[in-house]
Amino acid sequence: MHPPPAPTGSPDATPQNPHYINAVTEMGEQCEVLAQEDIYAANGMKLLARGARINKSQCERLNLHKLCAPLDMVLSTERPVDAAHLASEAGRLLADEPVIARLVERSGDPFGFRPALGALSLSTPLAFRLTVMRERRASLFAHSLRTALVSYALAVRLGLPERQRQELLLAAICHDLGEMHTDPDLLAPGHRITPQERRFVHVHPITSYVLLRDLDAAPPAVLQAVLHHHERLDGSGYPYGLGGEQIHPLANILCVAELMETVGRRADLQRLDVLLRLNRHRLDPAAAGALHELLRADAARTHPEPANADAMLKLSHLGDVLHAWDALRGRLEEQAAASGRLEFLAERMARLRSLLLQAGIDPQDAKTLLEIAREEDSVLNELQATLDELRWLMNDIANEIERRTLALDDQNRHMVDEFTGLLRRDPSPAAPAEAAAAA
Repeated sequence: MHPPPAPTGSPDATPQNPHYINAVTEMGEQCEVLAQEDIYAANGMKLLARGARINKSQCERLNLHKLCAPLDMVLSTERPVDAAHLASEAGRLLADEPVIARLVERSGDPFGFRPALGALSLSTPLAFRLTVMRERRASLFAHSLRTALVSYALAVRLGLPERQRQELLLAAICHDLGEMHTDPDLLAPGHRITPQERRFVHVHPITSYVLLRDLDAAPPAVLQAVLHHHERLDGSGYPYGLGGEQIHPLANILCVAELMETVGRRADLQRLDVLLRLNRHRLDPAAAGALHELLRADAARTHPEPANADAMLKLSHLGDVLHAWDALRGRLEEQAAASGRLEFLAERMARLRSLLLQAGIDPQDAKTLLEIAREEDSVLNELQATLDELRWLMNDIANEIERRTLALDDQNRHMVDEFTGLLRRDPSPAAPAEAAAAA
């Protein structure tokens, strides 16, 4: 494996990030947060004395300066997160997560996650940062724990040695630390992320990596797994667009675990099964196969109510996308600058067509397809799940276009923006017209 050079830093990865400082201050309103030593600005000016309690005015002062040492190194709080707390909290979460609980139970070591989490070595600075996450970003903290549980089950199923299981667990716990440096408003439910804002979201793996590296809180394998957890085998992921063996093996497992956490835990197992099949070129086959084996029995028992009210609209939308791509491809051939930057898009669209053919979907003959599906509930459910996942796949293609074409001129940018808007359009009857711009 030949990974790219490790990041040397990021403007969003500074430990004194204002969004993180605000989270620390908000935590200080609920529990005691103290300076465990004098806090200095990078120019040597003393900002706070040892023992000072962090409040709003001090937060504002800290935001004005580049600090000599990361906040995590100089602050302490009551009831900090430790390995024992992680093990206890993970066990509590399982009581409310029947799908993940069954997956852990079938892994082959149903109780091993407790001692494994309890054995994690958390440095004091990392423990403080996880405490801030627990207190101020509770949903993010719970997501990290659930992802860790799924990761551990996959690691056991894949027969990973104990050292790699521990590394994967730590990577799962820390993979989204960088999101605490993202403006919470960007991640709020209902907020439509603009292409400019999406860059701040896509940098979070680098931010997480830099934080862990600067805190000296994780071994190299964990750092690489965190950095690569949004990369995909076909090069369509971020932040670097890596592919194949460039991606760290633990990151491949972490990627599949996070998909399970975000889709499968909601008991939409048929959708997850379709997602794994449609994304087999993007996901590690061993990790995806292990997850499929662990969930196979549940997926077979899942029989959601059939619904086809908007299937025709979704099929029509697919046809519009393919027709628009044929037109765009011809225009790109006349624009050398745009064609070079969008060379990857031909491969993505060819794969989309291939997936449609493999799924037996012909958008140009939607009526016949729906007539067949209506005769059998299981076929209709499969079609609906496939159409939903193809919509998310098109959204991913739109995101990749924006990441790779920031430098296009206005003329080519307008041409590409029309296509990305079509890729993102929600064809359902209840969707507002402006949904095309939604993230």
